[in-house]
Amino acid sequence: MIAGIVAIISAVIPGLSFVAWIPAIAAITLGVIALVKKTPRRGQALTGIILGPIAWLMAIIVSVGLIAGISSSVNDAVDDAPVIIDEEPAPVEPEPEPEPEVVEPAADIVYSGTGDTILQIELPTGPDSIGIATMAHSGSSNFAVWALDANLNQSELLVNEIGSYAGTVPFNLSSSEQITAFEISADGPWTVTLRDVLTVREAPQGATTTGQGDDVLVYLGDATVADIAHTGDSNFAVWSYGSGSDLLVNEIGAYTGQVRWPAGTALIQISANGAWTIALQ
Repeated sequence: MIAGIVAIISAVIPGLSFVAWIPAIAAITLGVIALVKKTPRRGQALTGIILGPIAWLMAIIVSVGLIAGISSSVNDAVDDAPVIIDEEPAPVEPEPEPEPEVVEPAADIVYSGTGDTILQIELPTGPDSIGIATMAHSGSSNFAVWALDANLNQSELLVNEIGSYAGTVPFNLSSSEQITAFEISADGPWTVTLRDVLTVREAPQGATTTGQGDDVLVYLGDATVADIAHTGDSNFAVWSYGSGSDLLVNEIGAYTGQVRWPAGTALIQISANGAWTIALQ
């Protein structure tokens, strides 16, 4: 009977219910032995035999319930656990290429006067830069302009015309000399506009460029063939200043012809007193 009572108590306590079968078997066994021996305590023996199976059944029920509860708690914990999702890394957008820097040309420097003058000049982009001079004269006699170096020595005759003149010429093309002044011979009013070389218009490959009188162009293409024409009556010359100096045309008066045009970046000087065209193939 005592073993049966212990089995009943163990069966209803979670945890102990897993071992409650031990006192339950003991209660049944001892009860059966007591009945066989015909002990005077037959009631206690019967109680033990009855309590043993009841305790065993209760232990099974409590243990199953405990296991089910533990399993449910584990499942809930798993369900509540954060889910780690392997995400594809976001594509890295390539950085945009920086836009090419736009260099603005320097402002023009304008000089004006009348008659003969020694004109001290300043180039828009510094004394070592290429000079571009657009000149005009409204007199009736000789108009000549010499480029002078730092010692006021005559370096190059830029313009030599009779009467009115309007045109553009380059100077300071050599690194060995630095033009600091112009010697101007004139009988009327004149203007000299010094410009940045970036303001020079381009002669594009595959197109025709036209002009009147002295002018300066820039070329940036490949070697090609040029069809050139001039309608004036005086000297007509076309120079290309790139990696070297090339005299492409040198004629007097009207001209029509086809010449070899060198490749690479070059400054093109045109000396003319009439209309001209340059068609680059």
